[in-house]
Amino acid sequence: MANISNHLEEALLNHVMKNTAYTSPAAVYCGLVTSTASDADMEAGTLTNEITAYTGDRKAITFGTITQVGGAATVKNTVAIEFEDMPAVTVAYAIICDATTAGNILWWLPLDVNKTTNAGDTFRIPVDGLTVTLD
Repeated sequence: MANISNHLEEALLNHVMKNTAYTSPAAVYCGLVTSTASDADMEAGTLTNEITAYTGDRKAITFGTITQVGGAATVKNTVAIEFEDMPAVTVAYAIICDATTAGNILWWLPLDVNKTTNAGDTFRIPVDGLTVTLD
């Protein structure tokens, strides 16, 4: 289940309710976070537990058409997301951010089951594996 960060909650409320402009990012990016992070860290947008030792920066996400599923607006990734040459680590969260590095967490998604990678592994999020909903 995707959880919206404090940063984006406040930006959206300010934008809609107080007419304070929010400029959406040109693209959004997926990052991975270790099992040493907590839900509270993710909600607050804390990036100190982000995994950065894979090949490249955060990965750009391509989303499909927004649909209504069970009364909630839903969007899913249409292209698999691959993190190559992972370090030996346990992944607990995927994060959606507004920049390739630094920036802000927009949504955070706990994995259904933590995934341990070995050095050199590729961590993959398949097509439709990253789902964001608003209800």
